[in-house]
Amino acid sequence: MTSLSTDVTVIVKVTNACDMKCRYCFIEPSVYHKTMQPDTAARVVRAFLGSEYFRTVHFVWHGGEPLLRGRAFFERIFEQQRSSPTAVRYTNSTQTNATHLDDDLLDFLLANDVSIGLSLDGPERLNDASRRPRRADAGPDGPTSAPRARASTPRAQASAPRARASTPHATTVAAAAALKRRGHQAGAIVTVNRNNVSEPEAVYREFAGRGIHMKVNPLTRSGLADTPLGEDLGITAEEYGAFLVQLFDAWFDDPGRPISIEPFGQHIARILGDAVSHSCFYTLSCHRFFLGISPDGDLFPCGMFQGEPSFRYGNINELAPEDVGQTLLFGDIDERERRVLKTCSRCAFFDLCYSGCMFHSLKDSKMVAEKDYYCAGYKLYFEHALRRVAANLPEAIARSTGSRG
Repeated sequence: MTSLSTDVTVIVKVTNACDMKCRYCFIEPSVYHKTMQPDTAARVVRAFLGSEYFRTVHFVWHGGEPLLRGRAFFERIFEQQRSSPTAVRYTNSTQTNATHLDDDLLDFLLANDVSIGLSLDGPERLNDASRRPRRADAGPDGPTSAPRARASTPRAQASAPRARASTPHATTVAAAAALKRRGHQAGAIVTVNRNNVSEPEAVYREFAGRGIHMKVNPLTRSGLADTPLGEDLGITAEEYGAFLVQLFDAWFDDPGRPISIEPFGQHIARILGDAVSHSCFYTLSCHRFFLGISPDGDLFPCGMFQGEPSFRYGNINELAPEDVGQTLLFGDIDERERRVLKTCSRCAFFDLCYSGCMFHSLKDSKMVAEKDYYCAGYKLYFEHALRRVAANLPEAIARSTGSRG
């Protein structure tokens, strides 16, 4: 049996509440109401930094919208980290929709070396078709309103009403510009869905024009994307593959090289034989390198599995994180991977994909023992990328530099 890595990324869901209601949100409606209590957050810090097992830990403070918890919540977390005697090297990041990222909170996070990730699906007409603000008349698929973080300074109080009045697109690009003014180049996740899948060039121009690094994820048929609100946003594997191919060309052929795109940089590095850091979707035995923690402290293979009781390892108040490798579930995931990889190992692109994402298998294919639903699309993209790299090795080497581990 394998064990959890001593170098781990921990996706901590500090709240499932959100003041956005993105039509493809993967969080199951049954857990929207959950919010992490301060003592649970403190236990998370102690469990990792007080352990002799871990070497490095990357904390990802996630949601819902994590910044709804406000500055005081994170002040306690960072103080607990600093006051913990530890040999563990650790970093912090957060993934936010930027609705609460006023100047005060932004400066506070950067002062504490927190990497800030945003979300953006392309230009306004594409982004705002899926990423919508939550209204007071929200239906049964979510709370009627989400708790709002208190502005902590007069300057923040002055900026909060402007943030509420902004469109989702305007809020995100304003946050990216604020990061740039402070010497930080922004990065954002783009979720590929029915609204933007046919316009990869427009998506690329939006990110490149604003100097925002990109990470590409396909829609997962989970949460709101599996309800009438978002079920029309689903895409096929082949559509996703075509999007990746066209996006790759727009990026690879741009002489300005204004941004990085993952997984493109990662895959080029792998093609060239370079070591790269572990990332979602394309990592062998990803359950060894990632852990998800729900607001009530339940441990899962990653943050996506919250709301899936059969993928719960245990609770952090009763199970040390390093011991998840001894659970029956961890062994079952090992066995599931062995069975799936037996088929995938015959594929020419095996070492670029490793069967993709188990959560896509569970939610999109409805068969966790199968390879990733998007397999056919990955193949289209991998074959194209290999041809482009082989035809222009100098450019490929330049593009891979930022992804080397």
